[in-house]
Amino acid sequence: MRKNFSKLALLAVVIVIAAAVTFWLTRERHGDEDYDYAAAFESLDPASGAPLFRIADVAGHTEAELAVVLGPPWDCESSLYSRRCRYAPGSTEVVFIDGKADWLTVRSPGEVEFNASALTRIGLTEKKPDQTTAEELIWTGLSGLREVRAVSNGDGVQMLRIKVKS
Repeated sequence: MRKNFSKLALLAVVIVIAAAVTFWLTRERHGDEDYDYAAAFESLDPASGAPLFRIADVAGHTEAELAVVLGPPWDCESSLYSRRCRYAPGSTEVVFIDGKADWLTVRSPGEVEFNASALTRIGLTEKKPDQTTAEELIWTGLSGLREVRAVSNGDGVQMLRIKVKS
């Protein structure tokens, strides 16, 4: 009985080792060694004044249309009335309502001064804000958008929040 158990245990070990070797030799290589980190962030020059994206190419568009402009989302989550996705350019978060990009938050717009030039990071022309506080600049009805809000972190713009329709 002991002899059969030893043989069975040895056979199990051999099978596990063979499976591990087979997996290792035939696996697809998708690890970090194949990931091009420089290419993933090459469009994010924080000091440049170039737009992260043009809001006209994002606002009111579908998730599939945004994947063309912003690339595939990092992750998405759905709720009863909306779907929220996160994208690379400027750590952009988009809430889709009725299948269209309706609320956008750009959490890292780069080195942007807290003034009307913040609009250029989303492809808009500088314009005097409709409301100004020490922490926020607010534009309404700008390029058909309900509201654009720049929030200060004390040194510059911490985030841009855009409401398209809702």
